[in-house]
Amino acid sequence: MVRRCVEFVAGSMILAAGIVLTVKNPWGPSPWDALHLAVAMRAGVSLGQANIITSVTLLGVSLLLGGRWSIRWGTLINIVLIGAAIDLYIALGVPDARPGLMGILYLAGGVFCLSLGSVLYTRAGFGAGPRDGLSLVLSQRLPFTVGRVRLGLEVLAATSGSALGGPLGLATVVIALGTGPTTDLIFRFLGRGRLPSTVRIPERAAGKPAEP
Repeated sequence: MVRRCVEFVAGSMILAAGIVLTVKNPWGPSPWDALHLAVAMRAGVSLGQANIITSVTLLGVSLLLGGRWSIRWGTLINIVLIGAAIDLYIALGVPDARPGLMGILYLAGGVFCLSLGSVLYTRAGFGAGPRDGLSLVLSQRLPFTVGRVRLGLEVLAATSGSALGGPLGLATVVIALGTGPTTDLIFRFLGRGRLPSTVRIPERAAGKPAEP
């Protein structure tokens, strides 16, 4: 239980760090953060608060799709923890990255942290975050892995964010294309943890199921 709690909290904090890194890179935010920035601008709230508002909305969508199983007490803690961590990292003064090596490091680190964070806290079995929970629910209903479903949702988020006035850039495309495959790769390495067997993740090797 202690290990699962540590994995859950660490995953949430790592994902929040990934959000800040992608927002601070010079070539555009992640697809979801294009939406979050648009919500923050229109509602007059912080990025972390916009993240929380979007998260609550996505919970409603998951419930409508029969994904109540993916929502637990950990889901609610995850929403608040990530939103607060985003604002904390920004308040600590994480600098903007300039074009060049630093920008590339921010972008690559952001993609990795977004993927690793989501895998860690969903594996813990305390309830998925709203975006990942919706990905898990859709992976049960559609013939696609979690990573591929996530890619589709990120395209939708970027389109919605742009329509609301959120910023887009080349990095938005890179993040959208990179997080899904990276998520699948990390799942292949770490295994499904406490996720239901009906959730499609890539297996470690043919005939060898991933670590429970």
